[in-house]
Amino acid sequence: MNNFGLRLESLREKYGYTKVDVSLKLGFTANVYGSYERGDRRPSLETIIKLADIYDVSLDYLIRGKEFEKDKSSKSEHTKVQELIDTLTEKGLNNPSFLQVENWHVLNFDDMKEIDNHFEWVVHRAKSRK
Repeated sequence: MNNFGLRLESLREKYGYTKVDVSLKLGFTANVYGSYERGDRRPSLETIIKLADIYDVSLDYLIRGKEFEKDKSSKSEHTKVQELIDTLTEKGLNNPSFLQVENWHVLNFDDMKEIDNHFEWVVHRAKSRK
């Protein structure tokens, strides 16, 4: 929570509130709120949520000083599955049975383990060909 107190002070000034104004909105004394701005105390999660509502900012901004950004380098599960389907299609495997999830309900643990073992064996065999 680097610069948390500075963000609080800046937001309070931006909205034209005094420490007493914000304290009353939170149900605290001015000294308690002032200790948040000075960094002497840390507010509870409930108080942080109230502060975010008062200042109309996200929790990410209030706590971290920036909005949350999903790591763009990590692909979504949907993207990974689509890439797998595209690769299989390029190899001539259209609609492979192992991607027909609606049929998986009949498989038990031993069946799944057998599939996993077979896949590992096929990958090992493919690596040894290279």
